[in-house]
Amino acid sequence: MKSRMHIKLKRLKPSKIFQISIIILQHLCFLFLLLLLFVFSNSSDAFSPSPATTSNLFRTTRQLSFQQRQRRIPKSTSSLRMVFTTPSSVIEQASTKILLDDLIDESVRTSARYPVMMQFDPSSGWIWRRWRGTVFSETWRTFLTNMVYASIVCLIFKCYKTQFLQNLSGFNILWGQLLSVTTFTLTFFLNQSYSLWRNCYGFSRRLQGRLNDLNMTLAAHAARVEPTKYRISKDSKDSSSSTAAAAAAATTATTNGSNDSNPEEEPVFSTYTESARQVLELMARYVRVFNLLTYASFTGSHRPLLTPQGMRRLVDRGIITEDERKVLSDVQVPVTQRHNVLLLWIMRLFHDARKAGHIEGSDGFEQQFLEKCHVIRAQYGSIGDELAGRMPLAYAHIVQVLVDVILWMYPFMAFSTGMTPFLGVLGTGLLTMFYQGLFDLAKQFLDPYDNENYGKGDDPLCIDTLIAETNAGSVRWMNGLAEKPFALEKIQNGDTLDYQLPLRGWTAEETDEREEKARMELEREMLEQNAAEWRAISSDDQAIPAFLERKILEIDDDDNDNVGGNINADEQIMDECQNVTQENMTMEEALEQMQECTEKVP
Repeated sequence: MKSRMHIKLKRLKPSKIFQISIIILQHLCFLFLLLLLFVFSNSSDAFSPSPATTSNLFRTTRQLSFQQRQRRIPKSTSSLRMVFTTPSSVIEQASTKILLDDLIDESVRTSARYPVMMQFDPSSGWIWRRWRGTVFSETWRTFLTNMVYASIVCLIFKCYKTQFLQNLSGFNILWGQLLSVTTFTLTFFLNQSYSLWRNCYGFSRRLQGRLNDLNMTLAAHAARVEPTKYRISKDSKDSSSSTAAAAAAATTATTNGSNDSNPEEEPVFSTYTESARQVLELMARYVRVFNLLTYASFTGSHRPLLTPQGMRRLVDRGIITEDERKVLSDVQVPVTQRHNVLLLWIMRLFHDARKAGHIEGSDGFEQQFLEKCHVIRAQYGSIGDELAGRMPLAYAHIVQVLVDVILWMYPFMAFSTGMTPFLGVLGTGLLTMFYQGLFDLAKQFLDPYDNENYGKGDDPLCIDTLIAETNAGSVRWMNGLAEKPFALEKIQNGDTLDYQLPLRGWTAEETDEREEKARMELEREMLEQNAAEWRAISSDDQAIPAFLERKILEIDDDDNDNVGGNINADEQIMDECQNVTQENMTMEEALEQMQECTEKVP
């Protein structure tokens, strides 16, 4: 029997052997595909959001530790004994504290350290030199794998070239049809994924903008203390320097909290009442906490803050009070819905402050404020809706299959049409980079907040930046209207001429004339003051020597200032030079400084 089988095998032609090997290979590939389908059907959905929280991580760690103890795994003799003798609860507590402190440190900033997304230079040279966050860093492993696969196909083609050409005749037509379908489907899939990413970014920005609207509206309607005395130039039409001097004196008086001549004089500018300021500060803190808990509800990076350890750490760090933590922990809402409670606190605080008279405004103002709160609820609710229904599984599955099939079939098409081995292998790598790169880019767009870390976290939306910008906006409007330059009494009396200036300002010649007139007026006042002092002491002969001695000392002090006679004078001159240097900086330096300090307000 064995001899007969051996004779039959000898009689088989090489073409028959190749055909049998092709059939066996097809069956093996089919079995491999069935195995893959079985594995993926039993695994979790790759496209479902599954942020890893700290509690799940610790629970998994404890389970693994228990299993290791049950198996009695021997300890390594080269390890430090102190590591194994330290209780696991202590290690867990220390790691949790470090993690939470890092999250809180980034969440309380009022200036973002990074842009909300990676910025780029439009020049082609700069773009080509980038690696991180590009298609090169995402597809280089698949690029090399498929090139190795194409090299293996090339070796088989060289061994069985005739059989390859006979069995793969017209294969390029089939591949071309699949390529057109794949290209259209992939580009449309990428467009839909980018639309989801853009929608989530738009919802985040609109949420930030509506929170700024709340603080801006409250700052404009907060109760204020109006001054009864004003420090404004007597004749603003005659002297611009007098107006500048009055403004400088007013600023100094406001900074010191009193008048230079009388410390008990009322402030020059209108300010918040103490109760209104406290309401604005509390509202700003609730806005910051609401924004933080909102992003913690649908992002895996800040989810640990919602755990019991995270809430207690927020109390320790002064973000919330102990009473607020108890209320948030005991309220009958899901953990990921605690930000809704903060929104209700904001609405109720506004109602109580308005009822107490700390916030002014009519019923229309209250309706507008509540409407803003409703818009805020709609914005953060839309973010969760977009993430929950981002893409059907069947759509992502068919695109993945199409991309993989055209990449696997390309080497057979290339070598069957007479393409050189070099171009065949290189073309496989290039197609992998572009088609697989587009599909990977679409997957990153489907995860805008980097919950799955699919793209290695290179270019997601930076949550810390969004939180920091909202933190800055929570106090921007309150501080912006801390002082008001115009008085309510003058507005009521129609006496606003002191605030009126020319439509196009004064010309350069008029400004020089006004400055010269102000300088001459100042010199005249000084001469009159000296003359008055001389007349006052001329009647007393004993006071004349003292007056002359004082004038001589003033002249000596001026000389010391000019030549640097002593150390104190030198230090004073250096300080003045530094101030002059800052005030007289060039236009380019001033613009650079403004660019560094500029914040984008949505």
